[in-house]
Amino acid sequence: MKIDICFITSTPHLTSHAALGHRELSLAHMLLGDKEYAQYYTNTPRYTIMDNSAFEFEHTGRGVPQDMVLEAAKLSRPNEICAIDVLFNGSDTVASVKEFISFIKSQDSQLFETTKFMAIPQGKTADEWLDCYEKLVVMEDVDVIGLSKLAVPESFYGNHTDAGNCTEGRMKCVDFLVEHKMTPNLFDKETHLLGSDDRGVQELSYYYSKNYSWIRSNDTSMPFVYGYNNKKIVDGKADDIILEKLDFNKKLSMVEMKTVDDNFITWRTINVN
Repeated sequence: MKIDICFITSTPHLTSHAALGHRELSLAHMLLGDKEYAQYYTNTPRYTIMDNSAFEFEHTGRGVPQDMVLEAAKLSRPNEICAIDVLFNGSDTVASVKEFISFIKSQDSQLFETTKFMAIPQGKTADEWLDCYEKLVVMEDVDVIGLSKLAVPESFYGNHTDAGNCTEGRMKCVDFLVEHKMTPNLFDKETHLLGSDDRGVQELSYYYSKNYSWIRSNDTSMPFVYGYNNKKIVDGKADDIILEKLDFNKKLSMVEMKTVDDNFITWRTINVN
């Protein structure tokens, strides 16, 4: 069993740190707004997931508009695209995913045929999230289910902002899906974990201990952001949660680089033990 990690970093450290994973995750708004970033992801040989930037635009409730997602996809030709979801709103997310996939199919049939689509269930309660999940996981054109670091803990653990809540909430959700025999692989879908929190290493360690081999991948900026904030991962966790978004222009100092590298080593060796 191995969970592939997509490392998210600032533009100046794409080649040195983002490239360390077997897969990568790009962001639609960065592809359209940063030529160096776009050039890197246009040329990378690794499997790339293109996110719709919903996390970065959390305050708006959704990522960039579908025409901009299409533009970014045409530019970088990712292997996989996150369909547009509506934060904490299950019914609107189901409608949005259907509309987005139909839009891509009508606008660029070649892109539609050669690209996987990830759907990200949303909700404010476990019942709402599960209702959304049950509709998305059976959609014919959905290939991957993404488990959000925002909606899953909000739905299964009360909120998504406290330390450890992403980890605790997502483990609770995953265990529920296992217990009720409704994990994505049983519907011929892959599974991706979107983001992580201060205990992200502990979260993945838990899935390894349970042998949840159906979990394919996880993306995270945690080792990078926590590193340049002088937060080192010790015993699988940092000593506090950081809620600030990644600074995509960040150039690491030598001191910051040391902590970032230590954090990367922890994340990169988790599946070797």
